[in-house]
Amino acid sequence: MRETVLLINFQDKKKLREIQMMLMAVKLRMRLVKKEEYLQKIGALAGVVGMELTEEVYAGDELGEEMMVFASLTENHLNQMLYLMRKSGTGTVAYKAVMTETNREWNVKDLYAELAKEHEAMQKMKKKP
Repeated sequence: MRETVLLINFQDKKKLREIQMMLMAVKLRMRLVKKEEYLQKIGALAGVVGMELTEEVYAGDELGEEMMVFASLTENHLNQMLYLMRKSGTGTVAYKAVMTETNREWNVKDLYAELAKEHEAMQKMKKKP
């Protein structure tokens, strides 16, 4: 499987273009995930061999935040991307994940829900004295 970054729910077109340029600079494949694809498994969207897209179509609300999923990136490429995003001033993407053996079976909505819980827990920890 090729190194791939899934870009989900990017409403700010300027920010999306900047991230796309960074991905091209590092020579990483990207996929813009459409709202209709939110019921697809992360692994299928990332192109994992043996995982096929289904006919399911999501018709619910848009996610609340942007999300990036790094699939099969080398440690070097992952570090390069995170560095470029910090350095560029593009702005943060609070919901980021690395695809794992476990979460590749989850759909976009399930992964988003898990990241939202983790993000909330981290914010509470930051506020503690």
